[in-house]
Amino acid sequence: MAWYPRRVFQWIVNGLANAETGSQNNGGGLIAEATDISDVRALQLSAVWSCVRLISESVSCLPLGFYERTEDSRIALPETHDLVRLLKRKPNQVMTDVEFREAMTTQLVLWGNAYAKIDRRADGTPTNLTPLIPGKMDVIRSDLGGVYYEYYADTGIETYQKRDIFHLKGFSAEGIVGFSPLGLARQSMGLAVAAEQYSAGAFRRGGRPLGTLNFDKILTADQRKGAHKIYEGITAGAVNNARSWVLEGGATYTPISIPPDDLQMLQSRQFQLGEIARFFRVPSHLINDSEKATSWGSGLEQLDLGFLKYTLSPYLKRWETTIRDSLMRPVEQQRYIVEHNVEGMLRTDSKARAEFYSTMAQNGLMSRNEIRKKENLPMIEGADDLTVQVNLSPIDALPSATGVSDDEG
Repeated sequence: MAWYPRRVFQWIVNGLANAETGSQNNGGGLIAEATDISDVRALQLSAVWSCVRLISESVSCLPLGFYERTEDSRIALPETHDLVRLLKRKPNQVMTDVEFREAMTTQLVLWGNAYAKIDRRADGTPTNLTPLIPGKMDVIRSDLGGVYYEYYADTGIETYQKRDIFHLKGFSAEGIVGFSPLGLARQSMGLAVAAEQYSAGAFRRGGRPLGTLNFDKILTADQRKGAHKIYEGITAGAVNNARSWVLEGGATYTPISIPPDDLQMLQSRQFQLGEIARFFRVPSHLINDSEKATSWGSGLEQLDLGFLKYTLSPYLKRWETTIRDSLMRPVEQQRYIVEHNVEGMLRTDSKARAEFYSTMAQNGLMSRNEIRKKENLPMIEGADDLTVQVNLSPIDALPSATGVSDDEG
């Protein structure tokens, strides 16, 4: 049985790759302008473009690490390992690892789902990941409790089992298909587009209607047509309306004044920017909205930490759990660890970083070589030992701590 009602598939809408109906459209606009919002039209809104780029590029640029558990620690998997080669070097023949993760994260941010076809060797080892279009995919629950996928390709419907699809799911109520931010935000995006189109149209007409022509009698159809032709540009606010007109036949001209704020809809457009940012859970100050202050702190490190914690972490965790679930065998899931290295985002404040390293070294939590490794510095001999300070030792323990006997003192 279908988890969502089957659709009449129409994925080509004005040449765009986002279906307007079906399981990838969780929600819809309530106004005429909103129903016309497609993926490409949404990305033409600067707020949507900034939010999607900020999240997808940030996630794709974070280093992805693969490790094997040992008895008391873990070690990095070699570059020749199949998982490392697949996700850190070449996911497919036409994409780099960064391009693949960026494209998949963009799908996840916009549609709440991202799909890639998994090619495997005879022994089940994944060898290739090819992104698919979310708007062409249906997720269907089988009678046995699992799921399978139907993909509407150009050649017809292709059916895939769960092991054949790498499926990143966003926020969801059922855990089968993620909610689509693009679908649920159509009304907010539609209002933003409507305000944008109104402002653009008003400026295209010269900014505002300059005035009205008033006649002291009812005009015939021919007189009306002639008046429009003679005085064309006055009421429409055309670019060439600076010239002088000779008014005749009892015509008078009355100027119209409209406040600039009403014309530009500044407050409305500013509100929609914040509305769109909230749908993507991106602080508005990170998409160059300088109208509002942030309570996340004043330092760049604090802003990065808040963005990492509240916005990026769910995406990173979904990547890690999906890699483990879709690309690892059960025995490998027990042996291997996959996680993103987020320290690079937190290296903006050199003073805070130095204080952190100093605390870790002085309290025996990190060796100096471990610190040098994190700073991409070469290892040095004798810097692998853990050390602690002794200046806070009890007085009676000082001789033993310093290696000086009571007789020598």
